[in-house]
Amino acid sequence: MSLRRVLRVTMVTVAVGAASLAVAAPATAAPAAAVAPMTHPHEHDGAVDLQGGETTLKLDADTAALLADNGVSVAPTGDAHAKGAKVGFPITGGSLDPATTAGTVEHSGGLRFSAGEVGLGVEDFVIDTTAGVLTARVSGTDTRVPLLALDASQASVEGDEKGVTVRGVRATLTAEAAAALNETFGVSLFGEGVAIGTAKVAACI
Repeated sequence: MSLRRVLRVTMVTVAVGAASLAVAAPATAAPAAAVAPMTHPHEHDGAVDLQGGETTLKLDADTAALLADNGVSVAPTGDAHAKGAKVGFPITGGSLDPATTAGTVEHSGGLRFSAGEVGLGVEDFVIDTTAGVLTARVSGTDTRVPLLALDASQASVEGDEKGVTVRGVRATLTAEAAAALNETFGVSLFGEGVAIGTAKVAACI
């Protein structure tokens, strides 16, 4: 499967469930380390392994309406589960520095999108907070692709001896993702930096 084909499908999927941001102005991807210091200083020094938790993704309402108008439907798969307008993905691994939130967050579950007779899934999401990107594996393949640019520059961070919670991580489309969406639907509605939604990462350590 070509990277262009993979991106075309995975970006549609992620646009529906895996991210969440509000609105229009392009946001430059920024590492989570750019977030202000956490509210409750943590006793750990350096990266610690993650022991569970959940990332919740809420899609921007305008983007959701746009996708629906273009006949795109999305459903959580595996361990992922819907919570009203949100989708939750269990955290299964990775590691973070509690003081800076630099690291990776691994998830189980995924999303399957359908548009007419076409269907494909993405799963095993990994957030790289240092690179400011969310990647996913295309279901049934070993192909992993970047899906969303993440911006945590305005996020809030809280932590204690049990875990770290990051709220307000903004997700936007990359130029490749926008081009893939436009080609898939035969439109010119999407562009680099289009808001997808906001994410909350609640990781146990």
